Amino acid sequence: MSGYQSFYKSFRQKTFVSSKVIASKFKLQNALASNYILPSFFKGVYYVPSQLERKGQFIEKPAEFFADLFNFLYGRNGWYWALTTAARYYGLEWSSGKVLEIVVATKSKKIDIAARVASLGNKKSYRSKVLSRILSALGINFVIIHKGRKDSLKEVKIDSEIGPVATKSRMMKDIEIFLSKTKMKSLRRLYRAIIARH
Repeated sequence: MSGYQSFYKSFRQKTFVSSKVIASKFKLQNALASNYILPSFFKGVYYVPSQLERKGQFIEKPAEFFADLFNFLYGRNGWYWALTTAARYYGLEWSSGKVLEIVVATKSKKIDIAARVASLGNKKSYRSKVLSRILSALGINFVIIHKGRKDSLKEVKIDSEIGPVATKSRMMKDIEIFLSKTKMKSLRRLYRAIIARH
């Protein structure tokens, strides 16, 4: 059995797994070098691509990729799609959607995917170029994780494909809460536009 076959026999494809679990069954550096796993945007968390994704150097369903990542990190009841992302879901916002926003009850975080794509693209190694192409294919520049109240996690509707989405009323409450807190001017403009349309 080849190393590739052995790896995929041990791990289910299209899922996230911790570095500790990988290292308990396989050499982590070998898995990384061969692109059996792809680094997520969180330390020690890796994505196991399908054979099609690995060969094609893309993520088949970006929305599900992120939903599965957040489920892995926060649990199915520990986060929801929020603000401009929820507004696009409800047809209240029509921009290109290069920013994803979620709310969690733990801590906030801003992930600059565009900068990571550029950094990887400037490196000379084949693996870096591959990772740059894969991340670029996600079609997302930023992921904004907002820290909210624990009770807000109950105000969601569950979409069968992408998971928990803020209810319209929760979305508007969050926009009012985060309008003054958000540093990105482009997001503040979108928040105001959503308020005007609602």
